Amino acid sequence: MTQEKSLLHGALKSANLSSEVETQEFWEKSLGKGAKSTGVRQQYLDDSATTTVNKNVIFYESMSGARMGDNPYGIYEYLREHPEHGEFLHVWSIDAQGSIPAEYIDSPNVVFARRNTRSYTYFIASAGYVICNATLPSFFARRTDQKYLNTWHGIPYKALGRNTPKARFGSPGGNATFTKATHILTPGRFTTDKIISAYSMKGVSNATIAEIGYPRVDRTLNADADLKSRLREILGLNTDGDYRPTVLYAPTWRSEKDKDVVDSDQLVNDLKTMVRPDIQLLYRGHHRMDRLIKDASVGDQLSDVIIPPHEISSNDLLSVVDVLITDFSSIFFDFLPTGKPVIHYLYDLDEYARTRGINLSKDELPGAVAVTRQELASTIANVSEELIQYRPEHDFSAQPLQGDRYKSATERFCPHDDGHASKRAVEFLFEEEGAERFDTRSAHDERPTAAFWAGELTPGPLANSFLESLLSSAASPLEQTVLIIERQSPIDKDFMKRIKGFGDAISTFSYEAEQPVLLPDDRATYREFCTQYYLNFEAARALLAKNVTLRKIFAFEYRRRLDDAAFNRVFLAAGLSNSELALAHLATKGPVTTANHWRAPTPELRAPSAKVEAYLLPHGTRRRKLVAKMYRRLRSKFR
Repeated sequence: MTQEKSLLHGALKSANLSSEVETQEFWEKSLGKGAKSTGVRQQYLDDSATTTVNKNVIFYESMSGARMGDNPYGIYEYLREHPEHGEFLHVWSIDAQGSIPAEYIDSPNVVFARRNTRSYTYFIASAGYVICNATLPSFFARRTDQKYLNTWHGIPYKALGRNTPKARFGSPGGNATFTKATHILTPGRFTTDKIISAYSMKGVSNATIAEIGYPRVDRTLNADADLKSRLREILGLNTDGDYRPTVLYAPTWRSEKDKDVVDSDQLVNDLKTMVRPDIQLLYRGHHRMDRLIKDASVGDQLSDVIIPPHEISSNDLLSVVDVLITDFSSIFFDFLPTGKPVIHYLYDLDEYARTRGINLSKDELPGAVAVTRQELASTIANVSEELIQYRPEHDFSAQPLQGDRYKSATERFCPHDDGHASKRAVEFLFEEEGAERFDTRSAHDERPTAAFWAGELTPGPLANSFLESLLSSAASPLEQTVLIIERQSPIDKDFMKRIKGFGDAISTFSYEAEQPVLLPDDRATYREFCTQYYLNFEAARALLAKNVTLRKIFAFEYRRRLDDAAFNRVFLAAGLSNSELALAHLATKGPVTTANHWRAPTPELRAPSAKVEAYLLPHGTRRRKLVAKMYRRLRSKFR
């Protein structure tokens, strides 16, 4: 048996596939219409209970299985090219409509698990490593032996999660996916800060965060002459005669009332404005736009516009682009390390900022800004003339055409995008003590955490008292406050405004109430527990202490919602369901009481030596880790 077949054979041992029919159904049969369907969730629970975690399997998901790309693909490529990191079975998630890329159909050690099939639930439950650039299905409950790396999919130009204008408590999916991550990588501090804030990670997530650059940008920076030549040939770019800059227009998506929309007239007229005889114009829409108006149909209307095939990744495409035109898309951050010109076309700036929210003002943007078509046309003309003067041989990465502000933005947003981010990502996730190679960050500071467990909060005087205690905790500098609440819970507008006013001082961890899926033998025990009347916290805790089935049920449900989050103190709202009382029991080994008993924590008296240590060796820094390592070695030597 070959090595690649033995890896797959070993990975499928626990699947118990005894016939060709079972094997075919494993890969192809849908278990339900979506990740929340009972069939999918039930199968995932079964697979979690019956499989062992396999350290030789890596499960990748990019944009919910939409494509094989982005940062997970950068990591995958590096591992394939550097076998010294180990032999792995690489499992890629693909959605129901996705097709397997032809070049990977017979590729050794690579398989594809279609979403909502048994293969999907099996591998996400048993893979030793999970790598994702967005959110995972809500049924995912990371097992203690699994490592989960979230890379996200762009520097947050747009507001995210709780920081969007219409958000109440933020995104349950985003909150959960970052809480479940053991490892998070970002391009730099700007992205780290925005993600920690947007997804209420403070005081909740135990992930190790490394600011090491985006693996996908390596493809843009490391593209060699042969690849660029092939890309230009596929695109039909003219490389003979006089130099004509290649210009890419790559706008983001728009939405109205939570539905994606495209103004096709606006798009076509904008592209007509961009067309010039001295440039070569490409257009690529966001994948959410492409569902509404195909890129190809835009090309049919405008013969002067080149539509790149979807098989060419955006980062490969950027390697042959001379000028990028975009709006509120984070694609411009990927382009910054090239040093080449960027034009921001912000025709609906005020409306977009009001309805969607953005993290950067016009003055913070590197490159040129155009608001009208007239400004856009003149800016393209000026930039293309300058490029023709410089010729394509100029090293823009060392000396950006658009000056010092451009260079400062590169240092601010993507200081680690140097073409070696994939290598660092692999070291960070796969190597023993890999995190010690880098200065890492945590969503925790040194303060204790206070979790206010609201559940499905019912309006009334008791709820008001609970929220007042929450706000008192947030006002205290001595602890990090966390609100755990069902996303649809009705809260008075005044309280909502006051909660938002505290910003990150309150981590608003919202979740969606879901009836847990249970193993058949556990259902009667769960039903009996949940239907008991007048349970208080102590009674619920006592029942869990003496019933191993209940402990197993709620331990799984707690990890599905909050992973390994633990709080120093927990304060309960009135009227919590029995299941919420059981989950709150698992949230702390410290005191649990009702919110009206909240009192400010006693300040910790710190010795002068501890203050000096905190100043010289801050938590998460590489130098603290090195000193700790040296200390451990010395201690073991003199034992």
